[in-house]
Amino acid sequence: MHRKEKGRIVEGYVPWDEAKIHVLSHVIHYSSGVFEGIRGYITDRGVAIFRGRDHYRRLVRSAKIYRMFAQDYMPPEIAGDGIPPVERVVDYFMRITGELIRKNDLYNRAKEVKEKGDMANPFVYIRPVIYRGYDVGDDPILKPPLGVNPLGNPVEWFIAVFLWDDYLGTEAIEKGADVITSAWAKNAPSTTPFMAKGASNYATGQLAKMESVLSAFFKDYDKVRRLKMGDSLTRDDLFLPVESIQLTVSGHVAEGTGENIFVVIYRDGDPQRPIIYTPPIAASILPGITRDSIIRIAKDEGYEVVETMIPREMLYIADEVFFTGTAAEVTPIRTVDGIPVGAGKPGPITLHLREIYTKLVRGQIEDRYGWVEYVE
Repeated sequence: MHRKEKGRIVEGYVPWDEAKIHVLSHVIHYSSGVFEGIRGYITDRGVAIFRGRDHYRRLVRSAKIYRMFAQDYMPPEIAGDGIPPVERVVDYFMRITGELIRKNDLYNRAKEVKEKGDMANPFVYIRPVIYRGYDVGDDPILKPPLGVNPLGNPVEWFIAVFLWDDYLGTEAIEKGADVITSAWAKNAPSTTPFMAKGASNYATGQLAKMESVLSAFFKDYDKVRRLKMGDSLTRDDLFLPVESIQLTVSGHVAEGTGENIFVVIYRDGDPQRPIIYTPPIAASILPGITRDSIIRIAKDEGYEVVETMIPREMLYIADEVFFTGTAAEVTPIRTVDGIPVGAGKPGPITLHLREIYTKLVRGQIEDRYGWVEYVE
């Protein structure tokens, strides 16, 4: 953790229950923070961090977009006399990440919780945040602590590591997720910088997420029409959405609340001749690192990948739809708004790409891209 207190920089490892920031920190009031989600897999060689360097590069660039420059939050030995090279900052963050994983013994703890049955598929989740804080040494009378302008607030950061389980649930991974299209649209271009992974970008996503988990769709409408007073429904009678798909302000498909999305159409109904579609960066989406990984893998496997605007109704007639994301990995979607996608189960293209991705990130096949680094 790196923060400012009484005019001086305080940096070091902080116990879990002491990891706090001041209530007047600018980020709490105005969302002046950027972050990343990085995944570490439990393998025979240790914790395999997937594309950690790419995540930290994006973190540094996200901070720069919000005028939080590396020389403002790096220690002197990293910052030097001017603007430190991005790779020097990335190396520093990667070193600290490895130390945190080892200090918390997350490799062995992950194995323990899985053996006990507390988690089905535990993995290491790494959450770095760079944000505008508050110098607790400032006199609130002489220096008012609040105001939209963040430039007078110190730039602080922290990295937290912990164990997490299947983000959308094990059933979604195995059988496919039930999702809805949200009434909450993504912000329009030029209203917020989507190439930055900023906290404020997730405001409508929170509303969309709550909308999804509080929704339900009947699986069998005929059964519903036959219901009589006193009859009851069970969970098996319902699709219970676990996620929302947000649309752009023009009504095109954008992304999930924390995932990018892909749509597969079979040419002439032939699964051997698929076209994989995904919204472009211009669709108000985060340029996801898992998204980039799947695009590269798909092209190397000979699939045609098209980045284009996608109308909402294309989700209903698609042969396959799937999410990608650090937490979601490659998650098939089986229903959208209660309408089955294809056969209503994970399709062959989704399963093929997921198999390659899953084996690659876990070190089970050759890492031909150089994406994985191990913490032993």
